[in-house]
Amino acid sequence: MRKRKTFPKKSFLVIPAILILAGGIAYFYVRTQTADNSIIYEEGLSRLQALENSDISQIEKQLQELEQGSKALQDSDIQETIAKDNMTLSNIELKQAFQGSVIIGDSITESIVEYGFLDTDVVISKRGLSVADASEQIETAIGLHPRNIFMAFGSNDLELYGSDSQAFIDSYRTQLKKLQEALPDSPIYINGILPIQQATIDAVPALGFYPEYNEGLKKLCQEMNCTYIDNAFIVQDNDNMYEPDGEHVVSDYYPKWLTYMAKTAGL
Repeated sequence: MRKRKTFPKKSFLVIPAILILAGGIAYFYVRTQTADNSIIYEEGLSRLQALENSDISQIEKQLQELEQGSKALQDSDIQETIAKDNMTLSNIELKQAFQGSVIIGDSITESIVEYGFLDTDVVISKRGLSVADASEQIETAIGLHPRNIFMAFGSNDLELYGSDSQAFIDSYRTQLKKLQEALPDSPIYINGILPIQQATIDAVPALGFYPEYNEGLKKLCQEMNCTYIDNAFIVQDNDNMYEPDGEHVVSDYYPKWLTYMAKTAGL
């Protein structure tokens, strides 16, 4: 089914601004013609035209700033309500929301199925999987023709690549290209790597590079026109969200995570 084209809301705000300014020009034209003062008319018209261009540009800039600010505020509100369990979707609602989508990832993603939140027709995962070795899972996802694609890699990649975060990003980019070439109409959402507790990092220093990996993922999302999802707010200042290994998360994390992914993607 062909999607109906939509137009940005801001265009409907800019158009009235243009009409008002155009009306001002026409009004000024009549007044100056009546006064029969062509010099004043030419100067006034030039100023109004310059003002018109300046105002439109300024309006567009202000609209962009308002749109970005509103989105950031809305996202902050969503995070706060999810963190307080005031917006968590039920299991039935989660299954309905993610119907027709796929989530590709490693053991953290695999637990979505183990805890019974979603089924294997949505979750494509493997314990210990790195993004570089996920070609089989990528092909499986492509074969399902999902409406939305969510990816969650990094925990295993930290130990694989260590300080070489660029190698991780390059591997991620390779998999993203496969998905985008095969499914150009399916938006892709990339989950950042969750914070890892310090005691775990002390034991495995390579895990401490996760902030650099996340920064690389943010830039990759901008490059590849994907959406980055930062779930750190769910575990922030809450040690109870972690398993004893300080890296994996308990079952209470999952409905919050899935709800936030659903809200971010507008499911």
